[in-house]
Amino acid sequence: MKRQVKSPARTLASLRQLCCLNLPEELFMPKFLEALQDWLPVHNSHFYWADPKTLQPSNYCGDGFGQMGTIRQFVTHTSQMDHPGLGVAFPAVMRHHRSGTFGCEGEVQTYLKSDMYGEVMQPFDGRYVLYLVLRDANNQPRGLMSLLRHPSDKPFSHGDHQKLLQLEPYLRHSFSVSPGAASGHEIRDTEGMAILDTHGSLRYQDEAARRLLWMASHERTDTPSLIHLDSQGITPALKRLHQRLVSTFQGHASPPPTLEQRNGWGRFVFRASWLEGSGGASVGVRIFHYIPRRLKLWQSIHKAWLAPRQQEVALLFGEGQSLADIAATLNISRHTAAEYVDVIYERLGITPSREALQDMLLH
Repeated sequence: MKRQVKSPARTLASLRQLCCLNLPEELFMPKFLEALQDWLPVHNSHFYWADPKTLQPSNYCGDGFGQMGTIRQFVTHTSQMDHPGLGVAFPAVMRHHRSGTFGCEGEVQTYLKSDMYGEVMQPFDGRYVLYLVLRDANNQPRGLMSLLRHPSDKPFSHGDHQKLLQLEPYLRHSFSVSPGAASGHEIRDTEGMAILDTHGSLRYQDEAARRLLWMASHERTDTPSLIHLDSQGITPALKRLHQRLVSTFQGHASPPPTLEQRNGWGRFVFRASWLEGSGGASVGVRIFHYIPRRLKLWQSIHKAWLAPRQQEVALLFGEGQSLADIAATLNISRHTAAEYVDVIYERLGITPSREALQDMLLH
């Protein structure tokens, strides 16, 4: 949970900026949960979308891709039950709750002896839980954010609760706007590695690959997708890549061992090759995830030590807007906009040029 401390004002401005990028929810929420650590440190975080008609869990993102069996347990079983002394089933939470905690005060022993704790929270080391039911501008429930702290951490306090609620208006906005037009310019964000044996069986996958493979293969993490869950199974994409590579290796005409997939989570590119020194016995697959250019710019700006107004100017200038356009957007003079840009160059320690700024923020 230890991270470099930023000023609350800078962190809040950055989170507010992210909520105003008009991104698709599946691209927005993973980055929000990651950045939330700078505002409210937690051991791990999770978000469950709610189906608009049934209010049952309909999709998931968070730190649980390495334990999809636990996610399955929650979606298919634990979320469907009332928990005496603690709470009600997921749909009722969506309808009637706003936020709250588990295991921090009150009926602590009831919580620790509950199925909710034993089946879901304990596998994630979730001794303390803070949750928020996210609603849109029309007050329609959209999902459940669950923040967990380790037994060695401090329980969530009233102050932590208020800090989470402080973000609620921005989250409402992010789930209430229509996503902007999809940009043709996407930037590589993360990558993972998976290794297959000569028969195409999955032998290894790093943490990033596990998450990316699931996202690429499951646009929605709902009950149907989880019932047939096999965390060790090879995905259709990996199977096709392996077949292409083996076919090429054997001298047959075959498409290149490269594959691209796109869904609500973004664009995924798979590239397979024989691993050096394996004697043709192992196949390495690199998985790349691409996100909109604007989100990549924001992500780099969030990590930089810039004041709130400087963050706004850096994003607009990095997107290619002129000083005059920035001045009009932010209701400041062109001279002031130019001064902000000069300060940004100095703070980031780069050559004073738009190209140098973009190169730093996009790589």
